[in-house]
Amino acid sequence: MAKVKGSPVYRLKVVPHRPVKAALIALFFLSLVVAALVATYHYAQILAGNERLTLQEAQELRAQLEKVTQEAEESRRELTRLQVGAEVDRQAGEEMRKRVLDLREEKAALERDIDVYRIMTSDKNKNPKGISFGVFSVSALPDNRHQLKLVVQKLAEGDDDFTGQLKFIVVGQKEGQETKISLHELVVSKVGAEPLTENIPLNFKFFQNIETEIVLPEGFVPSRVELAVKADTKRAPVTVEGQLEWPEIK
Repeated sequence: MAKVKGSPVYRLKVVPHRPVKAALIALFFLSLVVAALVATYHYAQILAGNERLTLQEAQELRAQLEKVTQEAEESRRELTRLQVGAEVDRQAGEEMRKRVLDLREEKAALERDIDVYRIMTSDKNKNPKGISFGVFSVSALPDNRHQLKLVVQKLAEGDDDFTGQLKFIVVGQKEGQETKISLHELVVSKVGAEPLTENIPLNFKFFQNIETEIVLPEGFVPSRVELAVKADTKRAPVTVEGQLEWPEIK
């Protein structure tokens, strides 16, 4: 006998229709939700109220904050004023120090010129052209280098040129002993520049600047320089010697 297939058959239960009861149940759950929300809100308000400052406390804190901010601003302005004043004082002091060094060099050069004039006017004149040494200075450069300047000048009247040679020796202390080094041994060699020789050639009408970069040996402390100028004249060649203190480095 053939089986007939069809939709499954479910057992049904008949319940009474009570819309009022269903509405009451829904209202009950809704009331629970609203009550929970209200309770949560009031709890949050209570916590916030416990942590909130009073109006007086807030005003006092605001006043303290404004006072501290004002004091910090005044301190900042005072610090700026002091920094500017210190920088001005430093620059003025540095300019004054350089001016004092320049005046010392000029004073020393004038004293040497007076000595030369005194020799020129003496009965036994061993320096007829009045060869002397003018300004002598040493200034610091980067990489432990120094800029050295020396003026060799002729004080005697006349338009004739002077030709000769200068021997320049730096005297100082190294490891507790006196050490002498020729200037040409200290010169910084540069590409394309003519090297300085032991006997520096001189050829000028009024003066000649000797200017070069040098590097002092480690541990060597210079104290003075010994200078000797020898004229190229064949008849009675004049030799002028002198010593200069090593200047304070600018």
